[in-house]
Amino acid sequence: MRNEKCSKCLNNVAKIGIWTNLVMVILKFFIGITSGSKACIADGLHSASNIITAFAITLSQKVSSKKSNSNFQYGFGKIEFIAAGFVSILIIFGAVSLVMMSITNLLHEPTVSPHFSAIIMAILSICANEMLFRFMRCVGLQFKSQSIIANAWANRADCFSSFAVIVGVIGAKLGFHHLDPIAAMVVVAIIIKVSITILLDSVKALMDSNVNESYSSEIEDIVLENSDIMGISDLKTRQVGQKIWAEICILIDSKSTIKEGQFLAEKVKSSLIEKIMDLERVLVNFEPVRNV
Repeated sequence: MRNEKCSKCLNNVAKIGIWTNLVMVILKFFIGITSGSKACIADGLHSASNIITAFAITLSQKVSSKKSNSNFQYGFGKIEFIAAGFVSILIIFGAVSLVMMSITNLLHEPTVSPHFSAIIMAILSICANEMLFRFMRCVGLQFKSQSIIANAWANRADCFSSFAVIVGVIGAKLGFHHLDPIAAMVVVAIIIKVSITILLDSVKALMDSNVNESYSSEIEDIVLENSDIMGISDLKTRQVGQKIWAEICILIDSKSTIKEGQFLAEKVKSSLIEKIMDLERVLVNFEPVRNV
């Protein structure tokens, strides 16, 4: 069950993301320039993209919380998925930039090894981003927010970028200068894979793909708690922002009256909304069947 602490986390998640990444950007650029590590500077650019995605979270929270009106009668919940898609595209663009930089480094091997301070910065970045990832992922899963989950993975991807900095600096110190761009390309492959997954999930949500795999068992158990209901003939679900909408058709005895069917449908609706916090709207229809 969500509590007051979870609500505070939701309200502060964007601010924490912005300020943490802003500090990382400043430190990475400073250390990258003073240590001579181009990988560290590239890692700073990656952190800069996370600041933009954190702003996307703030935007989606403000817009999706607006009440429905005559023009948008189903609310603004899907802005979450648009923001998540935007985040994913930004990460992909950042990954492509990292590829170009890695290719340049492969073609022009550096003669001076970066200072070890770049490794210390990378370790600090990994610790900070991993904590940020776990925090954001927890909030995103609790509130079913695709944009927050996307931003969490953006910070996890930053951990891999920082690890590439460590590999590159150690490799340069050992005389293997090509390790830096090669490790960066491996990181890029991981970043692109994660980003495409998030982007596809956002597109599926915008196209109203069902979320039965997450909720069908729980819904069926609650519906069938009532002995007067013989089964479920149809179940449709979709995610709208942080909430779930469902449409259910229950099976009742053919001897039941329309009034009794309406009573059971209303009872099922109330029970589902009470027991499943993510359900915002539920439409319950009923279909009479012969009891054999």
